[in-house]
Amino acid sequence: MASSSVNMEDMYSRLSLEEEEEGGVVIGVEDVGRQKDSFVLIGRFLTDRNINFQAMQNVLASLWRPKEGVEIRDIGGQRFSFVFYHKLDLQKVIEGGPWTFEQSLLLHQSLKANEDPQRVQLNTMDIWVQIYDLPNGMMSEKVFQSIGNSIGMFVKSDSNNIEGGWKPYVRIRVCMDVRKPIKRRMKIKREGGAWGWVNFKYERLSTLCFVCGTLGHSERDCEVVYANPDKTVERAYGTWLRAPFRNAKN
Repeated sequence: MASSSVNMEDMYSRLSLEEEEEGGVVIGVEDVGRQKDSFVLIGRFLTDRNINFQAMQNVLASLWRPKEGVEIRDIGGQRFSFVFYHKLDLQKVIEGGPWTFEQSLLLHQSLKANEDPQRVQLNTMDIWVQIYDLPNGMMSEKVFQSIGNSIGMFVKSDSNNIEGGWKPYVRIRVCMDVRKPIKRRMKIKREGGAWGWVNFKYERLSTLCFVCGTLGHSERDCEVVYANPDKTVERAYGTWLRAPFRNAKN
């Protein structure tokens, strides 16, 4: 009899749990309203090393000097949130990059309304690219856009590119995928003409592997080098890809 009583109690317990797991509540959009986008960046550093959080906070706050302040938080998963209190402070940080801490590149994206910070894609950066040896007659916005989209994704060009006389190079802002090797140069020609080369230099370029051409590690940690320990590997990239930084007026 006691055994039967225990079995009945187990049955009722299971029924109670099953009822609890059924159904659920669906909240309509009109019930919660639409959340506004905030002035928040989600970022990670392109490194396998641990980041000294306190030192990083101090360094970036000193570099950015936001007029209305910034709050930096460790949100786990080697990710950080950067909460600004004015859109102009946020805009200055986005347009002033790329930024680094102890030679490690900060990858960041704006957090949109209702977006999960842990799901924000952090594989790209915006960077100023200097284009050298552009043939005469190709100084146009369409040409700049085509070149930018061959490097990554064109963002904008320097407003000084077209103004004034001859220049040794022009500048464009490009969104690049850091998982891919950077481009050293590219072929270009007018329709019906001969091929020529334009060469690239990158402003504020962080740690670059001279063997595989990707950012975030040096050749001593390169997988290509480790895969060929007894061979002399070619260094197709070099310090000549780094360009001196200058401020754009746009």
